[in-house]
Amino acid sequence: MTTASPPVTPITPAQKQVAEHLISGLTTSEIAAEGHLLRTSVTAHIRSLRRNLHCQPRSSHPVLVHTLLLHRQVPLPSLAALRPSFAANEDQQRLMKALAEHSTTADIARAANINPADVEHLAADLVRAAGAANATQLVGWGHALDLLGTNGQGIPDPSADREGAAR
Repeated sequence: MTTASPPVTPITPAQKQVAEHLISGLTTSEIAAEGHLLRTSVTAHIRSLRRNLHCQPRSSHPVLVHTLLLHRQVPLPSLAALRPSFAANEDQQRLMKALAEHSTTADIARAANINPADVEHLAADLVRAAGAANATQLVGWGHALDLLGTNGQGIPDPSADREGAAR
């Protein structure tokens, strides 16, 4: 017997604005500056986004972005800044998926089949190879490139395993 996940709560216009900045790779402080908001307001919006999408309270920004895009709460990001020569190999795709679905180093390492001590530098290498600002922007680009459980339109792929997306 399987239990269905509760439906996500649609996000507010203010949350959508914060989410779009997050997907573009901005940090919490940068979002606050860009949106002329207090950092605490941005943090509160991010907390609400996690709650609306049924993410764990301490889930990472890449996990939140992955969930936002899986549930089509925001449009796919532009690939304009992606390095034209970037093409993720199988190991890089596995790491990108692990970053999108897991928040802890141990879980990322297990999902990517790498040593936990290698997660930070391999993730940094992947971010650099793509020309992304950080792993959060990389996950957004992974969706736009159709590498993370969507069909390129932001529509969830029913065959994709999203069990870890709430971590």
